[in-house]
Amino acid sequence: MDRNGVALLRRILLWMILFESLLLASDKSLATNIYLSIAKELSQQSDPKFYLHGSIKYLHQNSEIGLSLTCEQADIIILNTLSRLPDNCKNKLIFTNNYKTYRNHEDIVGAFFWQKGRPNIVFRQKVLHKKNILLNASFRKYIE
Repeated sequence: MDRNGVALLRRILLWMILFESLLLASDKSLATNIYLSIAKELSQQSDPKFYLHGSIKYLHQNSEIGLSLTCEQADIIILNTLSRLPDNCKNKLIFTNNYKTYRNHEDIVGAFFWQKGRPNIVFRQKVLHKKNILLNASFRKYIE
């Protein structure tokens, strides 16, 4: 391959990397906005405090998210797995980013997860009722 061909391949590769970075940034922004909307709806607070338990990387880096250093002070706990969550926090509103965790633990109010490249949201009716949470119409279609 000559120099022009190599230069063209480099430009194409650079554009592909740039495009992929933009897609990932928009997914993170979308996810952050969804988490904020869900937390406001569940906690009924205008500025809910999150406790992030485990690996929820991009939410740690977002300045729009009000973080709590302890789960006791949080309005809502977002986690991937319940392992090592202190017992005194297990009665809080718990939301997960892992469908298996949601499915295996009846006390988790809902889940937001990606499946086949699309965002999915589910809420558990039993927990919503127990915590006296009434979701507005835009979220009701996600109740199971």
